[in-house]
Amino acid sequence: MSERIVFVLDVSRSMRGVRIKALHTETARSIDRIHDGNYVGIVLFNKTAWTAHELTMITSQSVRQSLVAAVPTNYKAKGTDIKAGIMEALAVLKRARVQTKGAKIFLATDGDQTVGNKDYVSDVLPHLRNAQVNLYCLAIGVNADPNLERLTAVTGEMLSSRPRSQVFSSNRADGKSTEMLGQVMEAAMKEVITSKEMAEVVTHTVVNEVVVINGNTYETRVPIEADIGRNTQIQIRSEAIKDIDVDITGPSGVVYSTTGGGQIDKRLDVKECRIYFKSTESGLWTIKLTKQISSPVRAHLVLESNPTGAKAIDLQVFQRPPEINCPPIVVCRLCKGNDPIVGAIVTATVDRPGGTQTDLPLNIYHKEGYYYAYFTDYSVAGRYNVSALAVNDSNNTIYHGTPTGPFRRQRVASSFQVKTDCMPTQLPLDDHFNQLLLTNQFGYQRNTPVCLVSTNTVRDTKPLPVPALRNIPLLSDQMKALKTRLSTNYIRTKRAVDGLQASEKADLVNKLSAFEHFFSSIRETSAEEIDGYQRRLDEINEQVTLRKQAR
Repeated sequence: MSERIVFVLDVSRSMRGVRIKALHTETARSIDRIHDGNYVGIVLFNKTAWTAHELTMITSQSVRQSLVAAVPTNYKAKGTDIKAGIMEALAVLKRARVQTKGAKIFLATDGDQTVGNKDYVSDVLPHLRNAQVNLYCLAIGVNADPNLERLTAVTGEMLSSRPRSQVFSSNRADGKSTEMLGQVMEAAMKEVITSKEMAEVVTHTVVNEVVVINGNTYETRVPIEADIGRNTQIQIRSEAIKDIDVDITGPSGVVYSTTGGGQIDKRLDVKECRIYFKSTESGLWTIKLTKQISSPVRAHLVLESNPTGAKAIDLQVFQRPPEINCPPIVVCRLCKGNDPIVGAIVTATVDRPGGTQTDLPLNIYHKEGYYYAYFTDYSVAGRYNVSALAVNDSNNTIYHGTPTGPFRRQRVASSFQVKTDCMPTQLPLDDHFNQLLLTNQFGYQRNTPVCLVSTNTVRDTKPLPVPALRNIPLLSDQMKALKTRLSTNYIRTKRAVDGLQASEKADLVNKLSAFEHFFSSIRETSAEEIDGYQRRLDEINEQVTLRKQAR
């Protein structure tokens, strides 16, 4: 059956500026990727709701262009009526006389309900239940409606034991973070536009990150192993795309460029450079971005590829919101087919309310390929969006007892919600994660017991009393700014260390481990302590430079 997708887009006054621009660009890109034969409709809302484009089957480029033309480029008026937007989307599906079961509604908003009944969720849920739609939500900014999770939880439960409905969140919504906002929007919309046929062919995301070109160029090397390499797409998106030249070099030295020969397509209308390979050579690829202006430039870099055979390394990302006796849990699973990959370095990046970011090493794992950690680095109440990076930078990553060789996987995932500033920090018993797996909380059906391997000391297995919630000692604004700057410098240094050869970096990786503990700590800090960590980073950077020069 064809997909039936209705985009429900907020055009209230608070969406003005970078938010509405990014929403237009990402929606246009998504419509451009939806296959012919699928249905798309567009609903807009502020203090009321209306249909900008009826649900229409995409049959030609002209239909696609008419849909893109209906996507807003500016806000309309003050006020937000989410209920009206959802009800109008259901009406669009009804008028088109298509089956609503399994249809998709994509709701994007940066505000909460300001019109009519504040408890709009109770009003719309009976209609969503009857329609049996999948609801996906994009929460833009820190003031986006806190009730979106209620909507997606219920619609997901109606359709499967593993909910497909999700909430993606971007707390960064200012003019300096357009690409970061676009990164989350793109991930959210990808979940929506992926058809059942497309979902049967797994797409592996090797790179999905926002990079900054500070000097003249940015260069990165990316491994593409033999198990992937079919239908490979490399995309570079940026508000400054007209001022960026792209050169991509394959393992055998063949160069593809936006300038010399124009093999890489540059489209200014969707602010994107893209190249497609039906089949790619395995090995190390080099991507080089060169800017033509003096100011720093951000770019969103994505490399995706399909498997060449039955099995390729896959990264799955899950998270669970906090419970009264357990902090939030961030989980990844690395597998090849249904067999685990163990020993990789897996790091989650959590975007916190207010725009700060923290790295969370997922350093508890077990033999079935799950990597996880408990998140206690709260800032304030709000949504915390998660992305994950898994790499093999040594010979410690194993599949069926054999080293896997170099690989990289990266995914932007959905968010979990923290509702108060008073949260649990005491970790649960060691078998807590076991119990979650046994009850299939992460969508993977297990038939055998789990053997955990933990970096933590094994605790007494006697039941512990439920820990009382306690206030989190929030940092001052000054300390937050200093710690955020240190975190940015740490990430830059960590990437430099990751780029060294295995024999060059073992001791430096150990030195960086202390930073991971510091960034995951919720205790108060001081300017003197942060300065001390910065001096250690400076020493590590000097070692990186010396070791590169000694090659």
